[in-house]
Amino acid sequence: MNAQDELNQIEATLHQLAQERERATQHMGSQADQLQRAADKFEQTLQAASEKIDDQLDRLNKLADANQQAGAGLSDDIAGDQQAIDEPPDFDGQITALQDKIDDINRTTIPDQQQALQPLLNEQKDQRHQQALLQDKLKDIVAQENEIAIKIRKAKNLHDMIAITADEQGNIDDLRNEREDLTGQIDDIKATLQDGQADINDVNKQIEAARDQIKTWDTQRGQLEEAKRRRPAQVARLKSHIAQLEKRQEELSKMADAIDRQRQKAQDTQNTLSAQMAAIQPLLNVLSKDVAGMDTLDSTKTKPVSPAAAVSSRPAASKPAPSRYHRAPVIPLPSTPVPAAPTSNDATARPSRQVTPPAVPVTGQRPAAIVFPMLPKDPAHITMFRAVVNHLLQAGEHQFRLYTTAYEEEDQNRLKRLLDGLHIEVSALTWTNMYTALRQTDRPAAAPAQLNLQPDWHTQPTPDNSTVEYLDSHNQLMARVQYRTTGQVRLVTYFNPGEAERRDFWDLAGHIAVTQSINTATGHVTNENFYRTDGTVVLIKEYSEGGEHIHVLDEQRNVVQELDSDAALAAWWLGENLPADSNVIAEANAGLMLSTALQERSDLQLVPILTAATAPRLWAEILGGQLTIPAAYVSDANLLAAAQTTLPGIDVSTL
Repeated sequence: MNAQDELNQIEATLHQLAQERERATQHMGSQADQLQRAADKFEQTLQAASEKIDDQLDRLNKLADANQQAGAGLSDDIAGDQQAIDEPPDFDGQITALQDKIDDINRTTIPDQQQALQPLLNEQKDQRHQQALLQDKLKDIVAQENEIAIKIRKAKNLHDMIAITADEQGNIDDLRNEREDLTGQIDDIKATLQDGQADINDVNKQIEAARDQIKTWDTQRGQLEEAKRRRPAQVARLKSHIAQLEKRQEELSKMADAIDRQRQKAQDTQNTLSAQMAAIQPLLNVLSKDVAGMDTLDSTKTKPVSPAAAVSSRPAASKPAPSRYHRAPVIPLPSTPVPAAPTSNDATARPSRQVTPPAVPVTGQRPAAIVFPMLPKDPAHITMFRAVVNHLLQAGEHQFRLYTTAYEEEDQNRLKRLLDGLHIEVSALTWTNMYTALRQTDRPAAAPAQLNLQPDWHTQPTPDNSTVEYLDSHNQLMARVQYRTTGQVRLVTYFNPGEAERRDFWDLAGHIAVTQSINTATGHVTNENFYRTDGTVVLIKEYSEGGEHIHVLDEQRNVVQELDSDAALAAWWLGENLPADSNVIAEANAGLMLSTALQERSDLQLVPILTAATAPRLWAEILGGQLTIPAAYVSDANLLAAAQTTLPGIDVSTL
């Protein structure tokens, strides 16, 4: 074989090798892409995991800070309550001091003033006696003058009249002079009497002022005695509050441990991730070298290759590509444990009551929450309600919340009439009725109720066109249906027979809202059931000689609250629903305002409305509570002085 044949054979072999290399390069290029995507995905996964852990640690740190602040706040509250227990007011000392002042006035001031009054009274008596004597003399002189005048008039002629006048002229002059002198003395005595009476009035005013001071001190003493009497109850409430706060502190401590464990776990994961990244970095470098080598081979496939170059060429290794992954920073753990929320493994355990007040927009003012039993109907309460709203408007309030705690239907038209003329839109006042709110649910509403009427019953006429009565075949009353003006059923009373045994109150949507069971022998209501719109029971009220017993049920019929009065129910519901930092404006009612459910809401402030229907003793009771009373209203200007005396240091305004 000659050289040319060998060269041709070598070129054919090189051509075949070039084709095989091209196919290998294409295959390796595909693998390079896959490896690069795998490397990118792995790097992105590590980065995402690191960022997620960073976010988790950040949230845990913020939660730890918030709980630490909450724990500090609880410690301050406990210290404040304990100080109030350890440093009680000196009731006995204040009462004794007031009694000493009262005794001093009764023993010294008033007797001294009465003693000073006696000479003035005696002087007045003497002056009046002297005045009477002078007036008697004056009467005698006037009588003598009248006798002379009669004598002159009886003269027979002018000559005799002149003669008699001339004879009596001396007596006439003497009597006139004496009369003028007596008149002057009487005038002097009158002036003396007037001055003496003024002195007597001044002393009497001093005595009356002293007696008024005694009344004021006596009222204050009574208030102190009442506060002293209530002190054990106040201490008990403080201790109970401290126990609750300590329990919350314990729960926060458990939460702190839980947060610390979560943070340690996240930190361990972060450290493990960093260690894994450090361990796998050499593999990433090798992978980068392999990919770079494949890229080099791939770049040669477009260049012409000479046989000599093909024999001698070798792929040059490139520098390893830098990794795009950066180790996440290690966040040091704080040395101080942070309080955290309690956890419970018992899904059925009832949680301790911790009220989270509904949030309200920040306006710079405390939100006003007006509380009335019902939307006012009588003139006095209407006037009171309008006056409160007007006061709030003048104070710059433009959004109000009205809460009513008795069962009633929310009549927006009546509310609009109440606000007529006050320059406020109905939309600016949010009205919430307790029973309407309790009846709400996210579940679908039940089907409308149906009247339970029997086929053999017949109706009979009634004086009221909105009422229909049903009688059985023996003409015994079995049911009475009362309709609204719209034609909807409002109330159904069932009889057994002739005596009422049950009442059903229907709402505007045609659902039964309340059912009353009645003792047919006494006519008294023994039981009330309140229903949500889906038909489930939300409230059960039982009435007996022992009093009232109320159960609040959740949608699974679990009892979530037990209460012993409507006032306690209202206080519990208000405590759950009043916005944070509200000024609660309501008629003075110790049963409501001193309820534990409201007293626990330390963010609230009370603004009582003092009326003639309540006594200053009750006003003083409200002061014994834990909540701040920054101001108060009186419904009548005549109550202002008593309110200012009973509530010293509190801004009292007249509605």
